[in-house]
Amino acid sequence: MKKIINLLAVFVLAVASLFSLTSVSAQEKVKVTFWHAMNGPHQEAITELVKQFNESQDQYEVVEQNQGEYDTLNQKVLGAVVSNELPTMSQLTPSNITDYAGEGILTPLDDLLTDENGFSQALMDDIYPGFMAGVKMDDQIYAIPFSKSVRLMFVNKDLLDKAGVEVPKTWDEVKALGDALKEAGVDKPAMGLENGFSMELETMARQNGATWIAEDLSSTDIASDKAVEPMQFLKDLIDQGYARTAGEDGYMSGPFSQGESALYIGSSAGIPYVLPGVEESGMTLETAEIPVYGEGEALTLFAGNDLGIFESATDEEKAGAVAFMAYLLEADNTATWATKSGYLPITKSGTDSEIWKKYLEENPYVEAATKELEYGQSQVPYVGSGEVFNELNTVIEDIVLNDADVKESLQSIEDLVKGHLGL
Repeated sequence: MKKIINLLAVFVLAVASLFSLTSVSAQEKVKVTFWHAMNGPHQEAITELVKQFNESQDQYEVVEQNQGEYDTLNQKVLGAVVSNELPTMSQLTPSNITDYAGEGILTPLDDLLTDENGFSQALMDDIYPGFMAGVKMDDQIYAIPFSKSVRLMFVNKDLLDKAGVEVPKTWDEVKALGDALKEAGVDKPAMGLENGFSMELETMARQNGATWIAEDLSSTDIASDKAVEPMQFLKDLIDQGYARTAGEDGYMSGPFSQGESALYIGSSAGIPYVLPGVEESGMTLETAEIPVYGEGEALTLFAGNDLGIFESATDEEKAGAVAFMAYLLEADNTATWATKSGYLPITKSGTDSEIWKKYLEENPYVEAATKELEYGQSQVPYVGSGEVFNELNTVIEDIVLNDADVKESLQSIEDLVKGHLGL
């Protein structure tokens, strides 16, 4: 009997020891808190990726926390700065990166993106180059691309067929489409634009030879003839009835999907918002790369958000955050995230993956956006860019609605930029 009791005691101790080791192991995982503004299907997709990462290794435990919308996320980050309760990492908009880096609360990543942390040089080289220009300040990397989109042209093939023209590849051809629609008796504009079409203006100006803002922040030519010319071109298109903005509709995706314009330039991430209206109206939808202005080359501007790490995190937490970023950039993971979120893969291996190839077969509307990844570029980041973005859209609206002088209006923006850059 005594022998049995001793054996039972040994067994109980062994089981207790096992549970103790398991508990200690779980406790020893470095906790990485991740704040984001992903909701709905996006929330479900990121939750699944976090779960998979946590199960894939035994060093780090990412705890993702939804903070609501982007504005709310920004306010909570600013509040956490005051209370000294920042998370390890966060989803960031382009203006967040410049503002937070300027305040010294965002950590430079250059020394953290190492093989030891799972972020190899091969992985860095795999990222589409245009993405990285938008996450650097003073030659240092402050974030890693995450949810990215391009500007994409949506095409109402039925209206183009009535006009007897092919999909425009240049802005001159967009104007010619306006002529053709008019001659065919189709009372619809050729192009639909968002109310704030500053990204289209910058794209056209850069295609026309403008620098817009130099990468080294040494100059800006927003009020130059190379920028004034495309703004005047767009204003003339609108005045002729060959283009329109969203106006009181808020977003142009709605009117376009109901057949109110032959073309529409918007975000590739907006495809899910266009499709329901297209199905309702029965139009034949195609997508295409955005047109080229003047004698320039193909260009699209990237938009979306990135991931950054706060300076207040411990070294272990920072290493865990980098490991998580690297995991998100693995070919199948970035492709899966893109299929679930409506964004685009961040890496070349992601677009080459079988997951993405199959997705393109089932969703041909995304093919043009995928092609644009090869030559897409980021807007130049600088402190104050958010204010300039908002003010430029206000100026554009004043030009379109109130016939404000184009040269003087863009000069006010150039002066604002120079003030931020200290020029």
